[in-house]
Amino acid sequence: MSDTSTPPALALAPTPMPTPTPASPAASVTSLVPSRSSSFARRPRKQFVDTSLASTTAPSSAISLSSGSASPMPTSPRLFALETTNTSMQPSPDGPRGRAQPSGPSTSIAPLQLPDAMRTTSPPPPSAMSEAVALSKGPGLMRRISRGAANKLSRRRPSSSHVRDRDHSSGPVLMRGRSDSYGNSELGRGDDDFDDNPAVEPAEGFVGWEPGREGPTSPSRGSPASAIPGPGVGPVVPASLQKGTVLTKITKKKKKTLKFVLDIDTAKVYWDPTKPSKRFYIDDIREIRVGSDARNYREDFQVAAEYESRWFTILYADEARTKGRPVKSIHLIAPDDHSLILWTATLEIVSRYRIGMMAGLAAQSDVSIKAHWHREMGRRFAGQTRTEGDEQLDLDGVESLCRSLHINCAQSYLRAQFAMADRNNTGSLDLAGFIEFIRRLKERQDLRVIYKAAAADEERGIDLEEFLGFVRETQGVDVDADRSHWETVFDKYAKRSKAKEIVPPPSDAEGEPCPRIRSETFAAYLVSSSFNPALRVSARSEKLDRPLNEYYISSSHNTYLLGRQVAGESSIEAYIRALRRGCRCVEVDCWDGADGRPVVNHGRTLTSKVLFSDCIATISKYAFLATPYPLIISLEVHCCPEQQVVMADILKATLGDRLLLDPLMTNALVLPSPEELKYRVLIKVKSGEEPEESLGVSEPVVGRRHRSVSSPLTQPLTLDVSNVGDVSNASNTAITASPTSTSSSELAASLWSNATSRGAITAGTVTSASSATDDSDTKDGGPGVERKKKRKPSKIVRPLGDLGVYTRGQKYVNFALPESKSYNHVFSFAERTFEGLCRDGDVKAQLDKHNVRHLMRVYPSGFRINSSNFDPNKFWRRGVQMAALNWQTYDLGVQMNDAMFAAGVDRTGYVLKPETLRQPRRRMDADLLETEKKLVTFSIEMISAQQLPRPRGWSSDRSLDPYIVLEFFCADDKAKGAATGEGGLDASARNGMSGIGLPHRRRTKIIQGNGYNPIFNDKFHLSLETKFPELVFVRWTVYNSTDGRSYGDKNGALATYTAKLSSLQQGYRHLPLFDTRGERFLFSTLFCHIKKTNSISVSREDAKSGKVESLKLFGRSLFNSTITVQRKNSVEGRKTSAESRKNSVEERKSSVEERKTSVEGRKKSKDGDV
Repeated sequence: MSDTSTPPALALAPTPMPTPTPASPAASVTSLVPSRSSSFARRPRKQFVDTSLASTTAPSSAISLSSGSASPMPTSPRLFALETTNTSMQPSPDGPRGRAQPSGPSTSIAPLQLPDAMRTTSPPPPSAMSEAVALSKGPGLMRRISRGAANKLSRRRPSSSHVRDRDHSSGPVLMRGRSDSYGNSELGRGDDDFDDNPAVEPAEGFVGWEPGREGPTSPSRGSPASAIPGPGVGPVVPASLQKGTVLTKITKKKKKTLKFVLDIDTAKVYWDPTKPSKRFYIDDIREIRVGSDARNYREDFQVAAEYESRWFTILYADEARTKGRPVKSIHLIAPDDHSLILWTATLEIVSRYRIGMMAGLAAQSDVSIKAHWHREMGRRFAGQTRTEGDEQLDLDGVESLCRSLHINCAQSYLRAQFAMADRNNTGSLDLAGFIEFIRRLKERQDLRVIYKAAAADEERGIDLEEFLGFVRETQGVDVDADRSHWETVFDKYAKRSKAKEIVPPPSDAEGEPCPRIRSETFAAYLVSSSFNPALRVSARSEKLDRPLNEYYISSSHNTYLLGRQVAGESSIEAYIRALRRGCRCVEVDCWDGADGRPVVNHGRTLTSKVLFSDCIATISKYAFLATPYPLIISLEVHCCPEQQVVMADILKATLGDRLLLDPLMTNALVLPSPEELKYRVLIKVKSGEEPEESLGVSEPVVGRRHRSVSSPLTQPLTLDVSNVGDVSNASNTAITASPTSTSSSELAASLWSNATSRGAITAGTVTSASSATDDSDTKDGGPGVERKKKRKPSKIVRPLGDLGVYTRGQKYVNFALPESKSYNHVFSFAERTFEGLCRDGDVKAQLDKHNVRHLMRVYPSGFRINSSNFDPNKFWRRGVQMAALNWQTYDLGVQMNDAMFAAGVDRTGYVLKPETLRQPRRRMDADLLETEKKLVTFSIEMISAQQLPRPRGWSSDRSLDPYIVLEFFCADDKAKGAATGEGGLDASARNGMSGIGLPHRRRTKIIQGNGYNPIFNDKFHLSLETKFPELVFVRWTVYNSTDGRSYGDKNGALATYTAKLSSLQQGYRHLPLFDTRGERFLFSTLFCHIKKTNSISVSREDAKSGKVESLKLFGRSLFNSTITVQRKNSVEGRKTSAESRKNSVEERKSSVEERKTSVEGRKKSKDGDV
């Protein structure tokens, strides 16, 4: 079939709803728009309507996934391999940049050119002027209103300069959560190590191109990854894709046949060159789903099953966050199987090729550098013949190429390196000069200093014993615990050094070559995230064998939401993202579906709906992808009894044997351990009761107890622990806490009542800002509740309630009732309700005691309509196991949660609580434990940063002036002098207070004009008194000074990284950096030296004295002595203090006696005179 043939009309699957016959194209589209009571329905445009698609109702879910089981291979035809020797995938239509156009024909043909059959000129990309005109056309009034005021104000259109920079990019800068449809593992996760990952290892040669092959050949069906070329191998892009092929684009409202073009020069796919919104970049692709993996999308759009083999869905990141969504999707149907394979295989392989190219550049691979050079030459000469002597770049050309490689350093620095690489003073660089230029740019002088200190003989290199000594003494690693592993690491890097050596290595006494590590490979070891990670690695013997209640559990709130709480989108993609990140407790809010099928959404709001069955199918598929330990599904049930039975049937049928239906041991009165519950799914739901009436459709509940007494009408108090700001000011996701208001309930009720009267709330119901929940534990009525009518809570039917085996939801009344002491109950509290309980000292003590043996879940206030989060330390310190957060917002709360579950065995989603929160306190020790604290001391030397990201919209000729802010968070109440620090600039509160909501802050100096490799060399020392050393967190945030002199944290952060102090390893470590959405940068890192000391107990007298200066001196001395000496000095210090106090008492007694004697003497003298 021809590539430009039009697919037949789609046959729709039968639908239970009647569909009217369209009388006109406009009527056809109108019938596709779901009927809504809201007045914000958008009027369709007639000229873009294709009436070959029969009208139908809108799908029940906006975004969904296949409900089938995971399969390592698709059901579609086999994937083709696309390989060639060409490293310039397609000549650019742009003219040469940075050098004059060569005149006259060349005498030879370059060996790395595409054959004539493949050198098809693609349609020219849109010009800067057309892009600017297209960008100036803002959305219509109705669309802006429907998206909400907050989204309208936060959205920023991409500038033309930003578009040009993206078009000229040589590869991605972010590690997208990539996962292809063939079951391959994610590419670009946070633990990937480019220099050690075989998938991106630079190829040492080129694969030969097979003449006459327009299409690729088929590899082995069982190994699709074998088709992925290395960075030195350029994939052949079929000419048909560059010309454009006709595909059918499916949306909720209509289907259209459009011409899709793959522009390989800019690495993007577009279907309307005049509109920037009608395209996506290959570097933004997160996932491509075909076959059964995309079945739920097809079923949601009610397209017949015969099209499944040609259906594919592409998920890609949305920089503009349209409608608050971080990810967008496009659903396509290919005209034939061959076109499907060409598109999916090409996009997959080109994406991996570009990642490999950038990874090879980071590893300073000559093959990757040559590949980038040949790609640039292919662009400049645009298919013309040339000789090797013609391939040169002047300074302007080198600067342009560096920008495409995301090397953003000062122009003066580039010119200096260019001059040193241009040894012949010709004003241009050939390939050899360009390789030397890149090596000079990548050279790390800060690592060279460390190498000199570690090597006894700098010229000979580091031998095995010197390497082990460095790892043991400087890096603080127990080498003897696994010496064979470290010997293997040494051999790995020694072989690399040997391969790069020109002179044979020195020999030992027996004449055998003595393996050594040279400077370049030693630097590669220090940079490696596999062999020199910043966070500790779990021991193989570690097991999670304690009861479930003794662990912190990684938990999510309203997991189904991709955006805001009131008008966001519900999607199974949110479950996929959370489960891939290791979440172990997901939430499902269940409501009655119109057709008898339960749905999931944020009830009585503008959020979209997704089928309950789709959510459970997705959870079943991804439940144990990241960790094998138990998953908890927290059900918030608002369904009638009849649909509750349907829910129970879906859970049993979909989860199968993994669903826990009965206790593991019948007579046990304690919860089992995560080890015993591996690969099991637990349901958190209230216990079932027999309904008073027969099963039937019950009346919907109008307004239940609200989740919080906070009000969106009161001015929020922004804590001094603000989240990382967005450079583009896209959203304000600072951690906030609403002030207490005596009339908050009435104000909130008025707000939502007025919104309902205006038609803003669907179905004409009155609601709170959050969906009503059966787990809510507040006692007073919520917003929108008619106080005259007291409605009984809906009952859970027994088939559903019986699924709550070890996690049975229980309504809180007080901690003295028998049901509050059952071993398998779970209390759920809104954050404000929990804080209210803690204001009473007796209740707070009972709460702490409860959480030693029983489970508890705390979720954010329902009035956090922008999906912000609380500080989880407030609840972790009370022993709360499940601090549920809005994972779609990457603010401080989520950053701390990621840090809590980031290292070693913690990555399982379960972290053992501190011993003081796991052991019941004896009454005689209660007072002592209340005041006992630990003194935590550590130091961080902020050495340098590498390839810091640029602010969005920042012009290419502007340099960065970066500085770094370090913040230290603890789980203690605010106190003066609780944390003291030295080094850098103090940015903490002026009154010296620190604690919950108020971290201790310090800043580095500003480095002017260098965001590529700034050297800070700032040392920070910190002493911290805390009851919970395990809950101390450190956050690094990179900012840019707007004028190069002043600090301004409100300008927006460039990147951030948060770590739990106990998880950080000592020594020289590279810290990864993340953007404001939680995605890791490929190359941007911070280089630090970390030193920690064991925490020691602080006596009650010292804790109450508040002598800050004494603690400063004491903390500073800890860095200059060993642990044994520290403890000895501490004991001796306390003895000396006691002796001093004793001597002081004796001196006062002596002084009293002397004064008494003096008085008596004077009295006798007077008597004598008389």
